Amino acid sequence: MPWYAQGATITPATSTGLMLSESLVHGLDIARGAGLPWAIGPEEARLVLGQSMPTMMAPALDTAKARGVGIALDLPIKGGPRLAVVVDGGTMTVTRDAPPRTYDCTITAAPATFLLVSFRRTPIWKAIARGGMRAGGRRPWLATRPGQLVATP
Repeated sequence: MPWYAQGATITPATSTGLMLSESLVHGLDIARGAGLPWAIGPEEARLVLGQSMPTMMAPALDTAKARGVGIALDLPIKGGPRLAVVVDGGTMTVTRDAPPRTYDCTITAAPATFLLVSFRRTPIWKAIARGGMRAGGRRPWLATRPGQLVATP
């Protein structure tokens, strides 16, 4: 699947998460186009976020934009999983259930909300206004930074 990560080896869990994300997000696109309702449940969104995000978020990093950036984000998804996103020296690591460390920003998010913000189907300001995402920590303004550094999936 070169459009996901050229030359990367993808585990069955990651592949399953990717297939589910495609079904959920593009199902939403089709439903919106047809004027039909479409709900993404929290359990399904948690599966996508926990199974595919740790592997697939880093290859989507725009290394030119990330050059010179150093941030560490704690991303607890309501009901799990908890992701640590670290950008340093033009690279990104995303770790599920990382050991404790000092973070610049904590982004607490409802699973479906974060999935839709990640896939740019919902603007981050709308997610925050509706209570689906909240930023805190030493530098909460960094909550929008990953969206500027990662290409649209």
